Amino acid sequence: MPRIGIGVIGGGGIAAEGHISGYKLDPRCEVVALWDNDPARVQEQAQRLGVPHICETLDELLGREDIQAVSVCTPDHLHGEHAHAALRAGKHVLVEKPMTTTREDAARLVEDVRETGLVLLVGQIVHFQPAIRAMVETYRSGEIGDVWLIESDYISDMRRYYGPHGETPWRTDAQAPQDILMGGGSHSMALLMWALETEVKQVFAYANHKAEPMLPINDCYLVSLLFENGTIGKLIAASGNRGAAPTGGRLVMYGTKGTLWGSRLYRNNPELHKTEIVRDFQEEFSQSKPRVQGTRQVQYWGEQCEHFLDCIEGKAQPSTSVLEGARIMAALCAAIESTRTGKPVDVDNHF
Repeated sequence: MPRIGIGVIGGGGIAAEGHISGYKLDPRCEVVALWDNDPARVQEQAQRLGVPHICETLDELLGREDIQAVSVCTPDHLHGEHAHAALRAGKHVLVEKPMTTTREDAARLVEDVRETGLVLLVGQIVHFQPAIRAMVETYRSGEIGDVWLIESDYISDMRRYYGPHGETPWRTDAQAPQDILMGGGSHSMALLMWALETEVKQVFAYANHKAEPMLPINDCYLVSLLFENGTIGKLIAASGNRGAAPTGGRLVMYGTKGTLWGSRLYRNNPELHKTEIVRDFQEEFSQSKPRVQGTRQVQYWGEQCEHFLDCIEGKAQPSTSVLEGARIMAALCAAIESTRTGKPVDVDNHF
């Protein structure tokens, strides 16, 4: 069979490097071309990673007949526009999180996929971590019973990425800065919804701007969540950590039979009246390493790209579909609205 031709929109950056490296491990595809509005940056990446073509415009890349699918790796606020253009050009889409930054753009992508029948996968890289997957499977198998409280935090020190000399200066661009709830908190929101297999019904959120002066907007969010199944939850997204910086989608689930916390399964021993560790997922998967190594961020890029290709070939359904991506965005947008109004906000999950 002919190989699937891949184009990368937003070449040159960290995510693009991960996607290209992931695709190169899979013989079913070939990365054909890159496009970015910074020619020097994309030229360096193309030469270093062996991508044969650089396109001068987005239309040029989307018009290539040897490209059947694209990765969207541009700044967050451009994801909706670029994914829409790719779908309308007949290309399958792997779009980096967050899928969009507005509910309106998310709704448009849902309609695009319904009308075209093409694949759209939202790149939630945390879902491919073996320890996280095992924790979710443990919950779904009934080992901790009914979950009554769930938490996930994205608390990070983003200084290496921020500012005009940072690795990704677009994040603090005054014209379109990255909202940490969208950019980082989307990891956590997606993880909570994916684990519970339900939607967020209502949110109440606080935010402040006290920790990270390089970011011109709020740098810390605390979000209370009510899920459709009655579970309540907590999400923290922050970018100004000055000490230890845990990041990457930590998952905590409190159930009627046990607790998942710190990548471990805990239960109470009724005879000893003490808590015991039943499983240690980090220990179990200590030898599991991402297939892609040596990139600026070592993540499960290869596993994510493999899943995307499986979806294109009809072997799998997207782990985070366009509809799920839209409902993640609806919850995040509702949380931002709550910080502005000081009131609880019902989430509109109808797309």
